[in-house]
Amino acid sequence: MFRIELVSGNYRRFIDAQIAESWSGPFIAVHGDLYDTRTHPGYAAVEDGAVIGYILYLITNHECEITVLESLHERIGVGRALINAVIQKAKNEDCRRVWLITTNDNTLAIRFYQRFGFELKAVHINAMEQARQLKPQIPLVGDDGIPIKHEFEFEMALG
Repeated sequence: MFRIELVSGNYRRFIDAQIAESWSGPFIAVHGDLYDTRTHPGYAAVEDGAVIGYILYLITNHECEITVLESLHERIGVGRALINAVIQKAKNEDCRRVWLITTNDNTLAIRFYQRFGFELKAVHINAMEQARQLKPQIPLVGDDGIPIKHEFEFEMALG
């Protein structure tokens, strides 16, 4: 069984390397901004000393943005546990909402967030054109051959 721990030390080094591999990180381009994920706090799902998932977030102006979520072992509750840890942190910090951005090609994530209880707040049409100006290595085509064009904003109101 896995446990949830704060991101630090060896977990941070592993996550930074994983983001470099999975996301061409450490920088991510979201809603017209370029973020350095190495500065984001987060949680790691750990099993037998190995990271099997992680989540990073930012809290500003009483809002909590999930900036990165990756489960390395799907369908065992890792993503759910990580989001629950962030929701609890956001509640402790008196946040009004937890929100995130994903791209239109990420159909597994879109389904997951909706099942979890997130609501679709906005669709930012052709937002990936601006993102590619900040980070040219973002591919044109993603999962299942779907062109990566738009950002989907999901949110969960708190309190």
